[in-house]
Amino acid sequence: MKLPWRSRAETVSIEEPPPEPPGPSVEIHGSPGLEEALRGVPDDGSCKVLDLGPSVADNVEFISSFASYLQIVDAIERGPGADVAEGAGFGRLSTFPHLVKRHQRSFHLALVWDVLNYLSPEQAERLVRAVAELCIPGARLHAIIYSTDTMPVVPNRYRILGGSRLAYEPSTRDIRGVPNLPPSAVEKLLKGFRIEHSFLLQHGVHEYVATRKRWYVKN
Repeated sequence: MKLPWRSRAETVSIEEPPPEPPGPSVEIHGSPGLEEALRGVPDDGSCKVLDLGPSVADNVEFISSFASYLQIVDAIERGPGADVAEGAGFGRLSTFPHLVKRHQRSFHLALVWDVLNYLSPEQAERLVRAVAELCIPGARLHAIIYSTDTMPVVPNRYRILGGSRLAYEPSTRDIRGVPNLPPSAVEKLLKGFRIEHSFLLQHGVHEYVATRKRWYVKN
């Protein structure tokens, strides 16, 4: 007589969910540009710093060790609604006229990071013009320009490590093409500043250190 149930245990195959893709990796690189820019700021406690990236606790702590004032203005819209094709939103540039009224010719150091890579030429010119008005003559500007074929879809978060190194902290693994910003284009873009140092680093970026000119015509 055949039993109505199976005499052997049946092996049930359970499909495992695919593993989550790894998150974007943090890279640490030397930053001769930042190191040089920091050499040119006052060390008597009077230094004022303009930071165009997001607020990073380690950066605030580091800058507070030598600066009397830190103004953070994240110039890039990094949210999910940002329009990458148009430069990721960038509505935050509208805050700069108000800043200029309050802090014209106030800052000794401007940390632009990689912001200029994500702006249209017109937006970048507006931003640099505002930064020039915010800086005192002789102020230092530090900027990072991509010299590779691709870059992250949105700007990195940069964490200062001891003043001579930077942690590049991307928020996504997605990439996009880079704008055409050779040294001649960067020099033209940084109107109001004079490029003093340029460092081409092995991981594919140019670091620029520029000084605010003593005479600057906005138009």
